[in-house]
Amino acid sequence: MSFLRPAACVGGMVLALSSTGAWAQKASPELTACIAANRQAATDLLQARDSEIRRHALHAVLVSRLQGLGSGFNQLKANAARVPRNLAECEKTTEALNAGREQLERIVGTPEQLAECATANQTAYGQMQAVLLELQAGGKVPAARLEAVAGRLDQLRPGVNRDGQTLTDCRALSAEIETEKAAVQRLAPPPPAAPAPRPAASAPPAPAGVPPAVCRQGHTRQYNELAQAYAAFVSAGPIPQELMASLQSLSERLTRLAAQIPDTNSPDWNCDDINRALERARNDLAKLKR
Repeated sequence: MSFLRPAACVGGMVLALSSTGAWAQKASPELTACIAANRQAATDLLQARDSEIRRHALHAVLVSRLQGLGSGFNQLKANAARVPRNLAECEKTTEALNAGREQLERIVGTPEQLAECATANQTAYGQMQAVLLELQAGGKVPAARLEAVAGRLDQLRPGVNRDGQTLTDCRALSAEIETEKAAVQRLAPPPPAAPAPRPAASAPPAPAGVPPAVCRQGHTRQYNELAQAYAAFVSAGPIPQELMASLQSLSERLTRLAAQIPDTNSPDWNCDDINRALERARNDLAKLKR
């Protein structure tokens, strides 16, 4: 009887091995690949966190946040080490690992963000140097002030050209560059004042109004010429019936003009209005003659 227990234990081991072997036979290639990828991703994630802790050793707050990821990342690694029941369960672990990677990137930034920040700093630094050289060549800014700014720019140069910097360091450098950029801009002399606009030339004085007597003489001459032309047209022969209405309207207007032209004392009398009325009558008569 005493030998049954070891036999049972051995049998249990054989059973366990047989069960594992049966799982291996049933596992699909997709599930096998998913498990391997998750385990590698979990290892990479923990290594990346440890690497960022070393890189940001001088930033205590950032290091504390990275260390706070430890328990969650360790749990992800444990989940990846377990054998999932099916592909759906494995893919759920994959999603959790991806979320962990995004969480890490939100804290330390992505390589693309770091590259963009570094490029912006190099561009801004180059622009400041160009402005400083221009100010030095202009000779309008005291040399002592230029030298002070140049010295501060020299102190920023190592950070601008440093490889392997963190996004936190890069953004801190961006703030320093903006401060110095404002200082350089303050050194630039103000642009010359725009010349005062010339006063608008006063319009030439309007010609004095034509005396009513002179205006009336011109109206009378034009009216007489128009009346003679009208009379000649009417006496030239039979008037087509389709022109009678227009001819009658023109006759009535000429009658009103004959009364308006000499009445220069009337409040409604206006030299320009009468000129326009005579012109319209002349044009209408010309249309009737066609």
